[in-house]
Amino acid sequence: MIMNNFFFYGTLRSTTILETVIGHQSDYLEFTPAFAPRSELRLVVNESFPVIVFDDRYAGVHGTLVKGLNGEDINRILFFEDVEFTPQQISLEVNGQIEQASYFSQQRVRPSDEPWSFEEWQKKDERLSVVTAELWMELYGKYSAEEADRYWNDVKQAALKKFQSQG
Repeated sequence: MIMNNFFFYGTLRSTTILETVIGHQSDYLEFTPAFAPRSELRLVVNESFPVIVFDDRYAGVHGTLVKGLNGEDINRILFFEDVEFTPQQISLEVNGQIEQASYFSQQRVRPSDEPWSFEEWQKKDERLSVVTAELWMELYGKYSAEEADRYWNDVKQAALKKFQSQG
């Protein structure tokens, strides 16, 4: 079962990306810092976004717990996350308490050995990622995530062209 409380550890921590994905402002949502123990973020091979990996050796990942997403928001987020990630349950530390939430677990992506940092991504890749999300979400409602997946590389190339033309 998918809960409507989501732990975002990667690009969806960006309000700009989240609002692009859900298609409207996010001012009705509740955002709370959260911590996933025994985890680490790794760059996905050939991508600019992360995957969370778990091991007792890892210190843990800081992210954002988002509450109040409606059904359409969740459907749009599921489309955005594509067939490569699947919602799973996670226990988080939130304000000294343990809370359950959904998070996106790797399904068809390969984590690299390279760590991923939200702050570094914001500086280096967020603007291009917003353009990519805009183009990707244009496919929502026209294709299923499985059908749209075959266009991912085309969307990335078109986004890069558009981004470069914006200067």
